[in-house]
Amino acid sequence: MAIVLDPQEPAINRGIKTVGIGKKGSKPLTPELALEIVEDLKADKVSAAAKGAFLAGLYAKGIEPQEEILGEAFAPGVFKDPVKLLHAIAPDAPEFVHWVCRQLVEGRTLDKQTAYDLGKFLFSEAPGDAARGWVASFLRVRYETADEYEGLWQAIDETLGDSFKTPVPKGEPVIQIAEPFDGVDHSYMITPLIGRHLQGLGYRVVHQVGRNSGPKMEMNLWGIAQALGQKAATSNEDLAAAKPIFGWFFHQSLMSQALDRWVDLRRQTIKRPFLSTLERFVNPLKADILIASAFHPPYGEKMMTIAERAGFKKIMIVRNGIEGTIAFPLLREVKLLLSVQQPDGRFQRQEKIIENISSVEVEEMVEKPKATDNAAFIEKYINTGSSGNQHFDLRVQMTCEGLNKTLLTHIK
Repeated sequence: MAIVLDPQEPAINRGIKTVGIGKKGSKPLTPELALEIVEDLKADKVSAAAKGAFLAGLYAKGIEPQEEILGEAFAPGVFKDPVKLLHAIAPDAPEFVHWVCRQLVEGRTLDKQTAYDLGKFLFSEAPGDAARGWVASFLRVRYETADEYEGLWQAIDETLGDSFKTPVPKGEPVIQIAEPFDGVDHSYMITPLIGRHLQGLGYRVVHQVGRNSGPKMEMNLWGIAQALGQKAATSNEDLAAAKPIFGWFFHQSLMSQALDRWVDLRRQTIKRPFLSTLERFVNPLKADILIASAFHPPYGEKMMTIAERAGFKKIMIVRNGIEGTIAFPLLREVKLLLSVQQPDGRFQRQEKIIENISSVEVEEMVEKPKATDNAAFIEKYINTGSSGNQHFDLRVQMTCEGLNKTLLTHIK
């Protein structure tokens, strides 16, 4: 499949989108794009994080003849020697991080302790953003292992502020909902209404939200929550109060400044890194139940493993959701990957398939959806029982019914 690039974007962005896609999707640079990137590197127009992400993608893919011109941006003998290249672009990174970067170049995986130690650097304020970009890109291209995810998750968990480390106030069971932080760009989200529905079943619902790190930039759940007049929780103690209509919104920037700093880095590294998965398993309330979605089919099982290791006891991962969210599609089946911890501590997994039959002939496609319009649909649905949008209403109905039945028969 050909890669479509926007010529108005900076050359380095187009370069990352070409060489940093993944095992199967990465393509060689055209000679013209390679030359553009060389000129920008020489002119010091490329951020450290973007430089690291681009070069890591290039190394992971393999340098091809027409890409060797990139060596002109570095001292002789540096470009094709990863050790020298890393010291050239990230002289400020600790030697341990250089060692990890070399391990990644050599195709090695990291054990849990090494991943944790790496995470302590990644989520610190220490210099070395080029190395951060390199690591994020390499892990993404070759796919992260479960041990790497767990070690990084442990490092993230330690960055939470004190107000998000206190025990959850007594009350109904807590369900954590975690949608992709970059939201959607051609549909409307129904997640606040899902939260409202689940709270009516006797749960407290917490949504993990944050600033939009891309690549989708139209709207995310937090933008919709703001349009609905919702405020971010300031601590775990917020759950001692009466339930807000849609549940509580736990914002990344209030929970962990280290995580929030990565939003700016991710906008420079372009492609979704390990954090786009891991950030949804941050669990300040030690909730037992998680409902999340998988970006792509291969990630479903991996996300189950991460959730189990992150302390969730009852897990529901939605596959085939609209734009990678938990909202059910109207014209195709949805797969729910379920995992429940048994009395002996082991997890029992199963897959549930829900066939969706609706009266619509095509799925909804919205051009540049806006959070204010999405919020208006939600408010109208609450006030009148219908948003006035057939696709929206059917999706709310099917998703809530499907989640309800699954909670009652498989998760409860």
